[in-house]
Amino acid sequence: MKKLILAFVVIAFYAVLQGQVNIENREGIISFVSSVHVYVKFKNTDSISLGDTLYMSSDGTLVPVLAVNNLSSTSCVCTRLSAVNFAVGDVIFARIFMPVALPVKTEAEKNTIETPLADTAAVSVKPAITENGLKQRIHGSVAAVSYSDFSNTVADNSQRFRYTLSLDARNIANSKFSAESYISFRHKAGDWDAVKDDVFNALKIYGLAIRYDPNKTTQISLGRKINPRISSIGAMDGLQVDKTLGRFAVGGLIGFRPDYSDYGFNFDLLQFGAYISHKIKKDKAYGESSLAFMQQMNNSKTDRRFLYFQHANTLVKNLYFFGTFEVDLYELKQDSLNQDTPENTFSPTGIFLSLRYRLTKKLTLSGSYDARKNIVYYETYKTYLDRILETEMRQGFRVQANYSITTNLIFGLQAGYRFLKSDPKPSKNFYGFLTYNRLPVLGVSATLSATYLETSYIDGQLFGMSLSRDFLHGKLQTGVGYRYGRQQLPENQIDVTQHIGEMSLSWQFLKTMAISVNYEGIFDQHNRYNRIYAQIRKRF
Repeated sequence: MKKLILAFVVIAFYAVLQGQVNIENREGIISFVSSVHVYVKFKNTDSISLGDTLYMSSDGTLVPVLAVNNLSSTSCVCTRLSAVNFAVGDVIFARIFMPVALPVKTEAEKNTIETPLADTAAVSVKPAITENGLKQRIHGSVAAVSYSDFSNTVADNSQRFRYTLSLDARNIANSKFSAESYISFRHKAGDWDAVKDDVFNALKIYGLAIRYDPNKTTQISLGRKINPRISSIGAMDGLQVDKTLGRFAVGGLIGFRPDYSDYGFNFDLLQFGAYISHKIKKDKAYGESSLAFMQQMNNSKTDRRFLYFQHANTLVKNLYFFGTFEVDLYELKQDSLNQDTPENTFSPTGIFLSLRYRLTKKLTLSGSYDARKNIVYYETYKTYLDRILETEMRQGFRVQANYSITTNLIFGLQAGYRFLKSDPKPSKNFYGFLTYNRLPVLGVSATLSATYLETSYIDGQLFGMSLSRDFLHGKLQTGVGYRYGRQQLPENQIDVTQHIGEMSLSWQFLKTMAISVNYEGIFDQHNRYNRIYAQIRKRF
């Protein structure tokens, strides 16, 4: 044990010597949410890499919620790490570790050679410039994650593992070719037969593509890739071409959708389409609109045909708007002989609107409205038709307000209202928090929170407190929390009280290595549930 403690101290001391860092919690906004991916827009994505974790502020603590699968100069395409109900306009944070600038040497200090390090510090090396002006940039990460669930109930304990590899190689060998990938392999201990039956039960390829840029306005990509101009369509296996013409851009794509059951490759799911987009960018104002036509097939039969419109802008100061609108153009109807007959139609699938307005430096307001129908795929989901034939409108409203009472004291309120006509009554939820960042002397951030939930099948209240603090110039982050929950199930007249404890620890060391461990324990009158999440990541 003494040797283990000594080794830990030596590693920690060495990590500090590697150089101090400043941490920038860079703020981004969710611009779109699909069934598979979440899209986050930043002012820029410098120092954000494939595989990075993005965070959401929960009770004043940054909680890991998203993993970066793909990125552009201003946007990240992410997959979920938690069951959070994301909405357009939600604030997301990227933790950027920035080296602290070294003091500038005087001329006398530069001319004093005491050690080889002094010589090195005075040398400025400029990056090599190639003949075509292109420079190779390769970065990525590998990670191993463990999820452990165990309890004192009759349910089996479980151990799950996930391994990820992300790579972003720009201008390979200073050429016009680039490549990107994000691959995950996950399995459950003792259940290897599922992997043997179908490797895609464990292997998930979210991105794997090569790109060729003949010039600055043309991009040609081949492989599995998400097109940011029509992001709601998701990833596609095939060929995509994009051409910028001033403020306009046009593009086309042809290929195959990932298999709907295991996200593997399925050459029966042909799809093709085209789009046009228009962008406005002036000073700090920004606006972009996209209109796309898509045809999706299954075994040479039409699965879905639709138009998709997307618009986002910041044309009004401090106001961010995002909206989508879909129209289905194809429908199967039964004739007098109960046979399916294809028909052209013009049926609005739904609309989604989101606004976020910074009223003052201290007060930010946001809201969203969701009125989208369930989409019917006539061929792909034929065997699951009973599950998705609900064509009623979903109704959903969400409003949120954050107010900075002082520089360190923040108060927030959030309310949601959702109603499906088939539900006996609407669902309502309210959430409020009060956070004090960096309490005097202790340097601890503390948050009090309260949540109320009312649905057709459960009513609940949740009250919590959490504490967090950074050490070693931000390289070591710790947190503890406690929540008291009460749930009532009116139909069964059951009242459940739970005590929830949380602990987290994350450590960035050796500049490119990071370890994190999170524990959650749920305790009620009879049962104990425990969850442990652990991750180790290496950047390159």
